[in-house]
Amino acid sequence: MYRYFYYHVFYIGMMNVMLFVPHILIKHRFDGAVSGILAGIVIGTVLTVGTVYCYRQFPELGLPEILKRYFPDWIVAALLYLSCLLWLAGGVLGSYTFAQTMGLFFNPDMNHYQFLLLIIVSSVFAGSRSTRTIQFANEILFWLCMPLLLFILFKAFSSPYLSWDAIRIVAGYVAGPPSLTLLAASTFFYTGYLNLTLFNRLYPAKFRIKRLWSIPLLGAFLGFVSFFIPIGLHGTMGVEQYIYLWSVTADSMSLKYGFIQRILFIFLIMFTLLSLMFMMNVFHACMEYIKASHPRHKPQPEQLPVPKTNWIVCSFFGAACFLFSLWANEGRSQWATELWLIVRFLFELGSFVLIIVLALLEKRRSSPSSRSTTSSASSGQ
Repeated sequence: MYRYFYYHVFYIGMMNVMLFVPHILIKHRFDGAVSGILAGIVIGTVLTVGTVYCYRQFPELGLPEILKRYFPDWIVAALLYLSCLLWLAGGVLGSYTFAQTMGLFFNPDMNHYQFLLLIIVSSVFAGSRSTRTIQFANEILFWLCMPLLLFILFKAFSSPYLSWDAIRIVAGYVAGPPSLTLLAASTFFYTGYLNLTLFNRLYPAKFRIKRLWSIPLLGAFLGFVSFFIPIGLHGTMGVEQYIYLWSVTADSMSLKYGFIQRILFIFLIMFTLLSLMFMMNVFHACMEYIKASHPRHKPQPEQLPVPKTNWIVCSFFGAACFLFSLWANEGRSQWATELWLIVRFLFELGSFVLIIVLALLEKRRSSPSSRSTTSSASSGQ
């Protein structure tokens, strides 16, 4: 069952190409990007492993239920609304990038608002489902994406135009210290561990997530591949010219024999599946945070039929995506993404400290000595 945890970690790691993470790293390839990825491996691993161990103290409980144990209702509501705004901003940025990429590379004659409408309608429908349904949908979408990803990576590594010298030259700039922006971008590869804030409700009391040693390996693989392959295919200087970096990188590869000549079309199919997966989880998480902010709310991981409240809340999220697209352009979108990555990184650090404190309190509360003290005090009365 622990495979569901890794689905989230892996798809969020692959989503980095959609949120300009490679573009941000490429801009600083000579002044801190390589060391930033290395530092991100350490920080991301600590955050992931530490959070997993902390949530073991709260079996079958999500973050809203944990917060309600230790904080008054108004603080819980404020923290949940803050989490909702943070992740909704990521979903809004993701929807805009999807619409722009599909409009530029798939069908330039089609209005990008039509692509945006398609992803929003799909996301509203998918995100309004129950938590258990979302969990199963993640598995289906993951295994649809995986063959496409492996094929694209195979074509990239086997390409005769991949320059290992260019990769070696950029890798040599490892001494430069990373900035906060680079740390925020490089730790995004590990952000999938935050699925525990909701999906921990589905894990039984004695459940353990195994093979945590694979977290740094997975993050390092996704980080270095998304950073170095475009450099190898476009060169150390030419790679900086592109904004939608991986779309252009996929378009630089082709099939000599096959009914699809351009790898770009395969990449766009994978890109669509990843976008739906990301938006579905963002809409669902934000919806659950808003519902849990009510003091009397009780989580229901399985709901059938879907309540009307789910549809209404997710529809508001879709409207926010449309409103952002009216304001945004490429420059504003890049600026907003960099700002969001930094805020997300700082938020994750704060959340990590908070869950450690709550886990220690829970462990102390459930320890045998604490129970014996409580029982003796009650018997004395």
